[in-house]
Amino acid sequence: MARVSIKDIAEKLGVSSATVSLVLNEKDKDSRIGKEVAEKVRKAAIEMNYRPNMAARSLRTGKTKTLGLIVADISNPFFAKLARHIENIAADKGYQVMFGSSDESSIKFEKLTHLFIEKNVDGIIVVPPQDSEGSIMELVKRKVPLVLVDRGIEGLPVSSIQIDNVGASFELTNILLDRGCKRIGFMAYNINLPNIKKRYEGYEKALKMRGLPIDSNLVCSVSFENFEENVKRAIKTLIDNDIDSVVFATNRVGVQSLIALQDYVDYKKLKYVSIDNPDEYIFADIDITCIAQPVKELGERTLDILFKYIENPKYRVVEYVTLQANIVIPGKE
Repeated sequence: MARVSIKDIAEKLGVSSATVSLVLNEKDKDSRIGKEVAEKVRKAAIEMNYRPNMAARSLRTGKTKTLGLIVADISNPFFAKLARHIENIAADKGYQVMFGSSDESSIKFEKLTHLFIEKNVDGIIVVPPQDSEGSIMELVKRKVPLVLVDRGIEGLPVSSIQIDNVGASFELTNILLDRGCKRIGFMAYNINLPNIKKRYEGYEKALKMRGLPIDSNLVCSVSFENFEENVKRAIKTLIDNDIDSVVFATNRVGVQSLIALQDYVDYKKLKYVSIDNPDEYIFADIDITCIAQPVKELGERTLDILFKYIENPKYRVVEYVTLQANIVIPGKE
């Protein structure tokens, strides 16, 4: 079946191709095209199964109406929710989103950035893995509209949106200290990541303010590779060092840690706190206090900035936005 063109619709309705084009590109109001004519054009386009030629539109406008999004792991509930919000908000602006997972690999991250450049996306949102500064600066030099989300990288002239990681971890650690805990473990996924490093800083700050020593044996950082086995070994290290509680830096490491902890008879006697959504911990039937990240707001603020760059190529302001993740969900006790 031949592709329906703007000319075909125009001939059917007895109007000019320019009129049809203006309506289908949502410029009818600016051109004073009557409401009745515009409705007829849209109805005919649906009935005739008209599909716009995106390649031709891109050549005319210089825009592909697509965005690239690189997260660490799309199977992680936090990143999946963030991606969904970004996709929904972008759709309202007429944009489609292409997704990719770096799996915390700087090599895979670089390949994804090159792919998105080749696809001529109008802008890119990234959750930067470790050692990704070179790839990010390449995007900056190419003047690709770019925003970092969830993690910022100090020293790079790139806008970023993240929560107050130090404050969130500081608050959670203090909750455990107020409950009488003194042997507080810190379980993290790659402590060298910028956001995790800040969360450790908040944990350390809380202990120091209470006059407690920093015991490196109570701080565990696991890598993405062989994740489950690494978590299991880390939990054994914490148990062997007589912890009475744990701060989980993320849900991902928290959920896997609780699965590993179920091998220990007294794991329910420990106290737990975590950054991220508490719903992920229902399976464990424990008391846990969480600070939930404002995922929807993270997505909204990220796209607010990105669209400023896309819609105005001369806009060069670098924005560093820190959101308060101050929603504390108490446990059952």
